[in-house]
Amino acid sequence: MNRIDVGAGALFLLSVIYFFGGITSLLALLIAVAVHELGHIAAIRLFGGRIQMLKIGISGLCIRYYGALGTTNSVICLCAGPALGLVLAYAASYLGNQSQNLLLIKTAGFSLVLSVYNSLPALPLDGGRALQCLAERVFGVSFAQTLLEFSGMLTGAALLFAGAFFIRQSFGTALLIAGVWVLTAQTGIVKT
Repeated sequence: MNRIDVGAGALFLLSVIYFFGGITSLLALLIAVAVHELGHIAAIRLFGGRIQMLKIGISGLCIRYYGALGTTNSVICLCAGPALGLVLAYAASYLGNQSQNLLLIKTAGFSLVLSVYNSLPALPLDGGRALQCLAERVFGVSFAQTLLEFSGMLTGAALLFAGAFFIRQSFGTALLIAGVWVLTAQTGIVKT
């Protein structure tokens, strides 16, 4: 790996999480993200890819790599992060509940949410990128682009509406924020 690039947005987001959630929430999130990304990195390395750069921004971590992996291997690499995250969520939940360890319980929650969210069929999330690889292979680039635009907008709208419902039920704003972010990302993707 040549370099790690940490953006100001990432530092701001981590500061906000620390401010509102404390050190335990920050550590739990960092553990969940690290395991998720290690799943991607391990799979990329397994299939002969080389990590070029890690870029950490306000919207998450992006791995740049080189080496032709092929469609099937690319999909496996994209799914490896959420899969390892689900394993961590289960293990941390079990161990955290057995020991009443708050760090493990929060890690389980963050890892579960991160894995499920990243599996959604919207770009630039892992699920969207996996769907893009498969759709391009099966249907061609033009249809894949249309499918991803529709899928991303539908996913963003569903998150937005679910978020509005949860706000009315006093469950917080997380889904609403996620919906806005996904829709914003789709608008940027459609324009380019």
